[in-house]
Amino acid sequence: MLDTFDYITIFILGSLGGFFSGFLGIGGGIIYIPILDYFLFKMGMRNDVLVKGILANSLFTIIFSGSVASYAQYKSGNFFPKEILQTAFPGIITALAMTYFIKSGTWYSKSVFNDVFACMLLMITIKMLWKKPKISIDKNNHSKPYQYMFTGLFAGIVTAMSGLGGGVVLTPIFTDIFKHDIRKASSISNGIIPLFAIAVGIYNLYGSAAQKIMDWQIGYIIFPIVLPMILATFFFAPLGVKLSQKTKPQLIRTVFISFVSIVFIKLVYEIIN
Repeated sequence: MLDTFDYITIFILGSLGGFFSGFLGIGGGIIYIPILDYFLFKMGMRNDVLVKGILANSLFTIIFSGSVASYAQYKSGNFFPKEILQTAFPGIITALAMTYFIKSGTWYSKSVFNDVFACMLLMITIKMLWKKPKISIDKNNHSKPYQYMFTGLFAGIVTAMSGLGGGVVLTPIFTDIFKHDIRKASSISNGIIPLFAIAVGIYNLYGSAAQKIMDWQIGYIIFPIVLPMILATFFFAPLGVKLSQKTKPQLIRTVFISFVSIVFIKLVYEIIN
């Protein structure tokens, strides 16, 4: 069972997830997943059941971190509903389909999940370390609806398999391929992420889990773990959005890469052993 120190730890670490959700438009899953991995394992979940618990609780928490961050973007006048909906609706279909396949079998084991998550972390690190020539931004860019549709289909699969919310692929696609300004790309990503998470989160609340570890559990959602992270989100996601407009990105990038590197090394160790 969890004690007071555990809840405080979850809140503090969850605040980092809320902050990065607002600052980078990534949903916060990069922080939530290691937290959930540790505490769900501590409470007795193992292998494919542990993976299902991690994915379900990460995406359920992202409902709130993504929504708070997106609302902050709306309040700041940086909101793009048309692009959000064109991307989100196709992605919801693939996210739900992939979630169904994961929940209906045991094929998505902890080792397979570690491989997928490690690849996502490596992609993030390379993306943030790679200094490319400045991208020419087309401020009058109007990407085609089918481009958003295919982006959403791909991001939905990534969301279901990684628990990251999809922002890890959405923001790079919007900036590097669609040539959107980073502020617009982050805003669209922040708007899409909670829609993915709401759909998958509702789905995860229905049906019984393969393992019940406490009374305050519905499906795979473990409320004593997700509630402290959700509470932290309301304080720190808006802060991340505000600071993204003011802070030099190099400092945040350095801290973020350092954390990702630690998680990546831990995963590689688990994979090797």
